[in-house]
Amino acid sequence: MTATTYVHEASLCSGFLRSTVRFGNRAAIEVGGHVLSYAQLHEKAASIAATLTRWDCGEGPPLTAVFAYRSVTAFAGVLGVLLRGHGYVPLNRTFPPERTRTMLQRSECRALVVDTESEKQLDQILEGIDYRILVVLPERQETGDLGARWPKHRFVGAGELASHEQWRPLEVSPDSIAYLLFTSGSTGVPKGVMLAHRNVRHYIDFITERFSVSQEDRFSQMFDMT
Repeated sequence: MTATTYVHEASLCSGFLRSTVRFGNRAAIEVGGHVLSYAQLHEKAASIAATLTRWDCGEGPPLTAVFAYRSVTAFAGVLGVLLRGHGYVPLNRTFPPERTRTMLQRSECRALVVDTESEKQLDQILEGIDYRILVVLPERQETGDLGARWPKHRFVGAGELASHEQWRPLEVSPDSIAYLLFTSGSTGVPKGVMLAHRNVRHYIDFITERFSVSQEDRFSQMFDMT
């Protein structure tokens, strides 16, 4: 399935898919010294989306967590979750692991995309979670040791990722959750705030028109996804 088949125009990733078709060879992201074209980023994202679909746990809300920090997996993971038809829940390894675990539990995510550096906290995050989670590790080859320590959960490494060609686009409602962010809350307990595709697209469309954004422009991301 190619990027020429779009999800709903009001979805958060429809613009990315259009750019993949129009500017496939142009640089889409540069992070950690790595530059990926739109076509390359689409392949990684679609592979993650197809993997999430293949190993779907079949329970919980349509949300998937992304435990990654300023890495290729962070951006491909967010896009992959959106292409899966889920909203994403960004988790941040600079937070205390106990807080991150609370965010994961309160969101009730049944799947988690993890990059290499964030994986160092994975044991602490999974401790005490009593429901099955699909853990996708696009940067890790072997996952046998993780499976032995955590037999309740399903771990999928790079060698088991589905092909990007297996991705199939889904119709996504503009009112569906695009992402869920956690605030500290007045009590210090993380509280989730949901944003719909429609809300975010209104903002993006306004900014794009206001500043005449084109394929020649380049943006830096100074803030964390959380």
